Amino acid sequence: MTKLSTKKCLLMCLVISLVLIVAGAFLFGFLGFNTDSTTQDYTSVEVADNGYMATDSAFRSSLEELCLGEIEGKYAVGNVSYSDFAGTDPHLEFILSEIVGDEEMGTFVEGLESTLSTETYGDTGRTYGEIADISVTYHNAVYAAHYEQVWRAAVAAAVVLVLLFAYVAIRFKVGMGVTSLIAAVHDVLLTLAVVALCRIPAGAPLVCVAVFAMLFSMFLNLKVFGKMRKDFRLEERKDLSAKDAIELSVRESRKGVFIASILAAAAIVVLAVVGIIAGFDLFSFMIAALVAVIACTYSSLVLSPTIYTLIKEKSDAARARKARYDYSSEKANKKNAKVEGNRPEESAGNA
Repeated sequence: MTKLSTKKCLLMCLVISLVLIVAGAFLFGFLGFNTDSTTQDYTSVEVADNGYMATDSAFRSSLEELCLGEIEGKYAVGNVSYSDFAGTDPHLEFILSEIVGDEEMGTFVEGLESTLSTETYGDTGRTYGEIADISVTYHNAVYAAHYEQVWRAAVAAAVVLVLLFAYVAIRFKVGMGVTSLIAAVHDVLLTLAVVALCRIPAGAPLVCVAVFAMLFSMFLNLKVFGKMRKDFRLEERKDLSAKDAIELSVRESRKGVFIASILAAAAIVVLAVVGIIAGFDLFSFMIAALVAVIACTYSSLVLSPTIYTLIKEKSDAARARKARYDYSSEKANKKNAKVEGNRPEESAGNA
């Protein structure tokens, strides 16, 4: 805010944010969010045996090639994986790119089992079914719509925003409460817009990302406003203008804000890594959450101080006008006017 006036800085921030938010909303209106493939409905075909696949990798590769050819002859296959975790039979899993009805899949599974019982493996003269006790099963994974979750999260977020606004307004000042509220809404919308623009896969975890953006925005703003409130009480800063005082406090708050943002980003990355180890794909959640961290950091150090500078300048100007106003003169004028109004009556009485 040193090189630009407060109004110009606010205008630049709003233009950047509005362009991103409007572009994201426009893209969302036409294409929606990029749906996370891991949360789409799908059909899984599993080919398991009594453990022979685990001991003979060549047999497993041949079996996988045969099954894949049979399945791709009728359906699109999104992913193929092999598992041999302890406590379960070794099995190949074929994820179809669509969900298929039970009757149709039942017929297909029977046909695949028949093929495995008649096709011979290499030059052994024995069929796949004779070499290993192979079974073919399927299951349909159906994900319920997330609309109810979204509405509940939206209502909860609205309640939290009101409570946080009341808390900041009471503990700090009303202007800081208004600024924190604007920043929280801005950060949530900006995060969702960037997710839509960058086509980051989005599913139910995006609701968690939006809530995280709102809470983290409030946390960083409280951190900055707490520093401001402390600095405004210092004798050496009481004579500074609102713009200079706020700018100085924000400059001294940057280190703490950056440390908090880096720690939050590191925690998100660690969570994603743990998810990968545990078998959960949290990569899309990680990217969206990192976008939220960047948006909150930007708003707490640039947007919020600029908005609050305008609010404080108006507040200080109004307070200065009240301080200069001579209430004693107003009382004296009223008293004189009252005396002047009573004089004609007194003259008439004397006459």
